[in-house]
Amino acid sequence: MRKLVINGLISLAIGGLFVWLAIRDVDWDRTLDVLAKVDLGVVGLYLGLFIVVHFSRVLRWKAMLTPLGHVPFGRLFTVASVGFMALILLPLRLGEVVRPVLIAERGKIRISAALATIVVERVVDALFMAILLVAILFFLGDEVGGGGLAADLGRVADLRFWAWVILVGFLCLLAFLMLAYWRQELAVDWFTRLLKPLSARLAHRLASILHSFIGGLKALPDLRLFGAFLALTLIYWGLNAVGLWLVFGTFEGLEGLGFIEACTVLSVLCVGLMIPAGPGMIGNFHYFIKLGLSLYVSEAVLGSGGVAYAILIHAIQLAQQVVFGVACLFSGHISFRRLIRAPAGVEAGLEGGSGGGQTA
Repeated sequence: MRKLVINGLISLAIGGLFVWLAIRDVDWDRTLDVLAKVDLGVVGLYLGLFIVVHFSRVLRWKAMLTPLGHVPFGRLFTVASVGFMALILLPLRLGEVVRPVLIAERGKIRISAALATIVVERVVDALFMAILLVAILFFLGDEVGGGGLAADLGRVADLRFWAWVILVGFLCLLAFLMLAYWRQELAVDWFTRLLKPLSARLAHRLASILHSFIGGLKALPDLRLFGAFLALTLIYWGLNAVGLWLVFGTFEGLEGLGFIEACTVLSVLCVGLMIPAGPGMIGNFHYFIKLGLSLYVSEAVLGSGGVAYAILIHAIQLAQQVVFGVACLFSGHISFRRLIRAPAGVEAGLEGGSGGGQTA
């Protein structure tokens, strides 16, 4: 209970900071006026497109899970929908552990293997978005100050720096995962040696968890299925960018932005959402959309149409994921008790080694 309260307070503090960053200098009268004039047809079109994005995300996970065991699509969709809802609603990205726990099944899919699919997803997504952002900012930097761009060189340089930091960080993580895949004992030994000076007991406990996780990593797809996963990743992110581009057209001051600008906003947003923040991703979602838009529009547009755009995109995504998640949660296929105990379930499953599977 104490840990839950501490996590809650931390998430509220981080979320509060991002809310402040997102709403400062906002012209609320103008923002509400802009929202009142939104084309409902575009809203409906974006909602429909985001539902397609939802299905593509489920199919992408299926490509990773296929070698671990057969999961009927109905159950897969139910678990994925509840997991996506938990990810956006729970603070500090605690919802990441929901899918591995709910999909685990004794004798078929172990929690360690299911968790490995989530880690690979996050690494691939982070690398894809960081590479995209670095590429865009590399070419954008030469044009800032002209062509109607409102950003300055300092802002682009700051974003470029953090994009490189994230890219290098996840490349290092990818290198460690590859080492762990091919030389499991060596990776565990290095990890133990690194942590042992801090706490021998903690080092051995985490090494045991890592050993179990690497065992799950070895069960991941072959090259053919991983190729399908990468193709679905391109489709998934491509549809996301198309959706953001589509909604530009209904906001005054943003209607001239194109697909490249949508990719910029998407990559900045995804990098920002890697930061564990408050419930509902409220604050950081809006701030990083504004940050991406700030490279292309004036402060006046950003403080009205920009924040209105962020509010609308967040509301549509949140509504879709919550509606799908709640409908699946109360479908009778998922235990609400298992959902609440997901973090403890992951830890128990990993510490339990190969016996970490649970009955869903």
